[in-house]
Amino acid sequence: MIKQLSKKIILLLFLFFFFSFSIQAQDTLGDIQNKIDEYTEKIIQLSKEKDTLSNQINYLNSQVQLTSLKISQTEQSIEILKAEIIKLTQEINKLDIDLNKLSSVFLNQVSENYKISKKIPAISIFSSQNFNHFLEQYKYIQILQKANQEIMLSLETVRTNYDIQKQKKTKKQQELADLQQTLAQQKKDLIGQKAAKDNLLAITKNDEKKYQNLKSEAEQELSALLRAKFVGKRQVSKGEPLGIMGNTGYSFGDHLHFGLYELREENLSDWSYFNDLDPTGYMNEHRWPMNQPIEITQGRGVTKYAYLYNDRFHHGIDMVSPNKTIFTVNEGMAYFFKNTASSLGNHVKLFHPDGKMTLYLHMQ
Repeated sequence: MIKQLSKKIILLLFLFFFFSFSIQAQDTLGDIQNKIDEYTEKIIQLSKEKDTLSNQINYLNSQVQLTSLKISQTEQSIEILKAEIIKLTQEINKLDIDLNKLSSVFLNQVSENYKISKKIPAISIFSSQNFNHFLEQYKYIQILQKANQEIMLSLETVRTNYDIQKQKKTKKQQELADLQQTLAQQKKDLIGQKAAKDNLLAITKNDEKKYQNLKSEAEQELSALLRAKFVGKRQVSKGEPLGIMGNTGYSFGDHLHFGLYELREENLSDWSYFNDLDPTGYMNEHRWPMNQPIEITQGRGVTKYAYLYNDRFHHGIDMVSPNKTIFTVNEGMAYFFKNTASSLGNHVKLFHPDGKMTLYLHMQ
């Protein structure tokens, strides 16, 4: 009796602390969401203002604050999910014990029922000698059958609850995995945003003129890409040389800008530089566009140079290799574009049979 009472007290304390934590966490999450909305609105306003160095620094500071808040929000959501998974695990374990107990009782009942039925005489069942004994056995069998039905019903109820709780746990575990992945990306973005601010201050030395020159060069790069003229196309095989990496016009030097898009040849006119995909998996599946050793000079996403781009996001991956030769990552139809005024616009759009298009920028 004391042990049962102790277990109940422990359970009540666990539920009290669990729900208290949930309520407190929800309140905190609500406060964080309000701050997130506040900084989101601030960033929207800053993006509409004149693009000056001072405004850009304010923008980057706000981004850092916003991402830090999102990290706190995600971390708290993860803790809530972990607590819910623990509670579900305890419920599942209890249901599992109940299932085993009910199954054992049911099997014992079936065995007992079978033993009694074997004892009933098959012949002369209504003789004066066996009739009273038969009635007793028959009544007992009826009681056993009713008990069996009740146990089967309980078994089915517990089994259904068990399956429901397991499904809930599986769903929560997937949500947890997704949140942990989101958290990792948010932390990566935060590092990039802080690096972008530090890099901006280091390069410009808080000089507005230097900042505007950098912005102008970035705009020229994209403009040169869009102005490039189509000069021909041809079928290429996987690993075939396409050209040599060129210079973007920045002081960063020669490199290849590689991008991946969901785009078919007949939809070439719909191409947008900003609608890229992460190309890492595609390169690993087929091959990389340059031979090793390869150095990634700028990854895809929020990088330390992301402030140079209109959407503060670097699309594609920049890489260099001592060999400088650019190769096709997969077979397909290669469209060649050239800008005679600058190497910035020299590039290839390569359409693959799987519906993907790879982009090779800054070619000599």
